[in-house]
Amino acid sequence: MNTTPRIAIIGAGPGGLTLACVLRANGIDTVVYEREAADAVGCGGTLELHPESGQHALRAAGLENEFWARARPTGLDMKILGKDATVQPQDVTAEDDTGWPEMDRSALREILLDALAPDGIRWSHGLDHATALESGGHELHFANGTVETCDLLIGADGTWSRVRPMLTEAEPAYSGISLIELGVPEAHRTRPALAALVGRGSMFALQDDKGLIARRGGDGRLRISIAFRVPENWLTTNGIPYDRPERARAAILEHFTDWAPQLTDLVRHCDDTIVPRPVYSLPIGTSWPTTPGVTLLGDAAHGMLSSCWGANLAMRDAADLARALIGAGDDLTAAIAAYEKTMRERAASMARELKGSFDGGADPSGVRKIGDFFGRMTVPGQRKGGPASSADGEREPVAAARPTKIDLNLLVPLNALLSERSVTKAAERVSVSQPAMSTALAKLRRHFNDPLLVREGRAMVLTPLAESLVDSVKELLGGMYEVLDRTDQFDPVTSARTFNLVADDYVTVVMLRPLLSELSEVAPGVRISVTGVHPGMFDRLRRGQSDLLIWPSNVLTDELTSFSRSDLPPDELVAVVDGDHPDVGPTLSREELAELPYITIGSQAMPLSGFTIGEGGVSDRTVAVSDTFAGAAGLVSGTRMVAVIPRRLFERLGCAMGLRAVPLEPAAELTGAMYWDPRNTADPAHRWLRERIQQMASHR
Repeated sequence: MNTTPRIAIIGAGPGGLTLACVLRANGIDTVVYEREAADAVGCGGTLELHPESGQHALRAAGLENEFWARARPTGLDMKILGKDATVQPQDVTAEDDTGWPEMDRSALREILLDALAPDGIRWSHGLDHATALESGGHELHFANGTVETCDLLIGADGTWSRVRPMLTEAEPAYSGISLIELGVPEAHRTRPALAALVGRGSMFALQDDKGLIARRGGDGRLRISIAFRVPENWLTTNGIPYDRPERARAAILEHFTDWAPQLTDLVRHCDDTIVPRPVYSLPIGTSWPTTPGVTLLGDAAHGMLSSCWGANLAMRDAADLARALIGAGDDLTAAIAAYEKTMRERAASMARELKGSFDGGADPSGVRKIGDFFGRMTVPGQRKGGPASSADGEREPVAAARPTKIDLNLLVPLNALLSERSVTKAAERVSVSQPAMSTALAKLRRHFNDPLLVREGRAMVLTPLAESLVDSVKELLGGMYEVLDRTDQFDPVTSARTFNLVADDYVTVVMLRPLLSELSEVAPGVRISVTGVHPGMFDRLRRGQSDLLIWPSNVLTDELTSFSRSDLPPDELVAVVDGDHPDVGPTLSREELAELPYITIGSQAMPLSGFTIGEGGVSDRTVAVSDTFAGAAGLVSGTRMVAVIPRRLFERLGCAMGLRAVPLEPAAELTGAMYWDPRNTADPAHRWLRERIQQMASHR
């Protein structure tokens, strides 16, 4: 441009601020007008900044170093789940992968604002309307009464832009999706099981026209969006009292009664900030004739379903528009026309991808479609470790070649090899000879053009490709078994099935002993094999060597998040002391309990003491450790010691040991849960067993 125009940018979001920064870095001053006050601009949540869009724009603004100083490379981890908490193929960021780092919106805003001159932004300037001047340019009328003029007006003011009506009659339409937004603060400390479920980045559980989407913020807060595919007025007519948190949580949970407890805990344990938000978007491909002196970027031009992708596109729009303006010469309108053409094509392509993928959330295969979408966004060559280069080339997604012949018989040995990481053990697992397994491995290596198993020292380890196959193969094989094993009914009278359970002494005495008595009449051929809790129990459950694990739901471990779960009725925890203990009255407070010599219940395999006593702690008074409740009760008899065990176990054992049960103040509970491999969820025999255990757990 031979003469620098006066440029007004409406909106101080990522797109508007980025445009101002890129232009300023190239010697062109602008003014950004923002309707909110400086301390009131909403900037919560996080963004992944993509190399070809958000990162590209920051490089153009000369802010690459500032960005990498505050980015979180591991924030892109993503989990795709079904409503039963089945983990679908997922994208987990490698420790050294910095291709799509995450950044808090507040940090991005600070970086951009710091790069602007103090007079480069006018706060509390909400645009009311603009009028075209006969001499060219526009007169801007703001809600606070201020009037300004500019040669080029750029609308970066979001989906409900006040600038867009100057160019097109297109209006935002309800997308069919409404959100209820909430969160769990400092989840890594207050709710570690939920933090583990979400992981280091994002979790998507989308099914049955609704879903739970959670993201971990830099401050440790889980930001949760509950999505519903519903009519536009649903948020105001559904009866959820958003201003009464306890009732709101209960009302929301009514919509997820058949979802896994691991997922609904995101609602159950959220704080009191519950915000409804309908989602609006512009028609895909919204366009307008190029108009001298005015244009749009970001959501003002192509508002779409995803705020993260929308922010990245807005920043790329900003970089492209800045480059067009810098090189415009004498024909500013032609430069804007070229920018608008490229911007529309890119945005329409992305909007169609998003809409097609999120439309899949209405059926069980929808979570796969969502995963496919994100997978296409991370094809080889588009995510690289380390800061992206400054090259501008855009890459098209790479389609993987599909084999013309697939031997499905190789799935079983492949699963065994991936699990056992040994030809010998894999052969034993599927009951074939070692030479036969070696032959299968050779075929698999040819199929994948990868060795899959390689020697490292004295052990065999999986190659990176093999590691990436583990979850997918397990899930695929599980689905196949579920189809082939399914029968219309399960007849316990004629069945000779053996169920393998992992349970502690409390479960064995209170639930399984009466269950076995009942089975002798209703299912005489059914056998129950019970193994005590041990360090390998999660692995046995994962491999299908155990049918059920019955384990306290309030004992937290990351390993449980991939299993299906059904909670059991809670049991009161009571202190047990010798019947003649002289120092214990009718109740015990936590402070009084902490003064008594205490028997800790737990071991490395079963660390129960933390939840039994709570954070008050009694470690200074611990005098003995037992890995079972019954063992702890046995040690108490005839001493001044105390242990805490479930009341129903005391009722069966305590009197014979000469013990007395003492209620705790405040009261405490043991809540158990059944865990199983998701592929067994629909199995009639497995479902029958779970129902019987639920009945036994409910008997008082």
